[in-house]
Formats: sequence, C-alpha cells, structure tokens
Amino acid sequence: MTDNVLEFHNIFKTFGVSKTRIDSLKNINLIIESKSLNLILGSSGTGKSTLLNIASLIDTPTNGEVLIKNINTNKLSDSEKSRIRRDEIGVIYQRDNLFPYLNILENVMVPLVGDDKLKAVKLLKIVGLEDVSKFPNEISIMDQQRVAFSRALINNPSLLLADEPTGELNSEDAEELLNLIRDVGGKCGVLIASNNSDLSEYCDNTFYLKDGTLTRK
Repeated sequence: MTDNVLEFHNIFKTFGVSKTRIDSLKNINLIIESKSLNLILGSSGTGKSTLLNIASLIDTPTNGEVLIKNINTNKLSDSEKSRIRRDEIGVIYQRDNLFPYLNILENVMVPLVGDDKLKAVKLLKIVGLEDVSKFPNEISIMDQQRVAFSRALINNPSLLLADEPTGELNSEDAEELLNLIRDVGGKCGVLIASNNSDLSEYCDNTFYLKDGTLTRK
C-alpha cells in the first residue's frame, strides 16, 4: 500500500459535444502524498476548479481514474462516494460558504459524524476562535476562513482541498491562513488551487495548469 491520498491517472474532462466540445482537462496525472502541501497554479478558466471538483468526487472525469487512498472511485456507487467525501475529504473555498443562520460552532459541526461538540470547540480554539456563539456576519473574512478551515478538518480527513482560499485575504492574513493549513492540517495531503504564485513558498510541490495541461515546477 502506498501513502498516496489522491491519484489522478490519465484524467480528461470534456464539456459539450462535436463542434462545441471543450477539453477542460487533458491527460492529467497527479499524485498527492499524505502530509504534503501542494499547489496548482493557473489563471482563471484554466480548469483548476474542475480539477478540484473531480478530486472531491463532486464531478466525474470523462476518462481516466481517480484513486482516494488507493480506492478506485470509478467503481463506487454514489452513496459510497458520499461516504468518502464525508470521511476522507475536507474542502475550503475562496468564499467561506458558511450557513448564515448557524453560529460558528454549529457551522463547524455540520459535517461532523456524531455530536462531539467538544471536538469542534477545541478545533476552533486551535485556529484562534474563542467566541463560538457568533454568526458569520459578525466576524471578519479571515475569521470566516478559520471557521471554514475548521469545518473542513472536523472529520480528520486524509485529503484537504482548497480552492483559492486566500483570494479575498490581504497578504498578512493569507500568510497566516497558509501557516494554519500547513501546521494544523499537516497530517493531511493538501492540494491548493490558486492564481497567486506567492503561495508556492509555503508548499512542497508546485504544479502549473495551462490550457488543460498540468506540468510540475
């Protein structure tokens, strides 16, 4: 058994048919190891979000295989994929995607298996949030990202995916969030998609996605 949490083997993603066909991803091969921090750089429209959607099992490739912890997900039912998403994958987005009618603690507990409130409180304290009764509109954008990060980690995932997580943060907050991802989420295999090349200094591996093709730095 390998220590790989995510593997892409010859992944293609095509949208449309015939003359309107667009190859969003072309023959992508990618391995994300446990306890590694990885960055995919690319401008808007290059397929970064499509790649992450396939990695999170929200979307399926047109061709190729996706393995999560050595499990070929092409062969799984929708319910089996849902279980893997819940137990093995955490996701952070550019926008916090928090539920506005739930407080901080309740947001973090949404995907939680069981009702371990103490676990959620402890995780929020680790990322620097003490008042768990506040609502998303009562905290800063950076603190919203702390909440989103905590929610992504609540089930101890093997794979953490982050889609432009620092896109709305200033440089100081972006650095702090990357340090949190590296230090607190260090047991995961982490894959970040961004157009900010400055993030590469925090990462173990940097890849470039251009015109649907992935290359390594």
